[in-house]
Amino acid sequence: KRMHAERRLTHQAQHDTLTGLPNRAQLLERLGHAIQRARNGQDEGRTFAVLFLDLDRFKVVNDSVGHLVGDELLKEAAKRILACIREPDMVSRLGGDEFAIVIARIHDAVEAVMVAERVIRSLSEPMRIAGKELYTSASIGIAFAHARYQQPEELLRDADVAMYRAKAAGRQRFALFDEGLREDALRQLELEGDLRRGVQR
Repeated sequence: KRMHAERRLTHQAQHDTLTGLPNRAQLLERLGHAIQRARNGQDEGRTFAVLFLDLDRFKVVNDSVGHLVGDELLKEAAKRILACIREPDMVSRLGGDEFAIVIARIHDAVEAVMVAERVIRSLSEPMRIAGKELYTSASIGIAFAHARYQQPEELLRDADVAMYRAKAAGRQRFALFDEGLREDALRQLELEGDLRRGVQR
């Protein structure tokens, strides 16, 4: 009984209670292992990618038809995302309407882009929930493994930055991370700080 209880507690600590998907903690652990494998050259020339996914207009659904229906939409979205990946890949719910996908052992960027396109197509199809036909879509940011990444949080952060670029470009699309995106984000942060200090003075 104690072993069963321990297994249940371990599962709860590593999974999202609503969708049953791995949570942020398990995602970061998986990314940490992937970064270490890449650094040690264990994947024989293959690389990996992280997709940061945000459902478009999810707040509108929650505000209009309620959180219970919103929860069902999240569960359906999780199933659709899972159907778009292969066996070694991983889908995680980070919280709210944010998900992440680890695309493992790919040869080039095209493979990750194809997954992003499949997810966008799947989530753009209408969902029948509680007698209502609901629509959502996804904005996705893609970051690829690179020697500059020492911590999994850095890779996830850059995929998040790329996702915001996709959302700003009109939603229901994906964007690839590059160093220019981080520089833009830092410039914007500095500008906001300067403006706040200017207003205070």
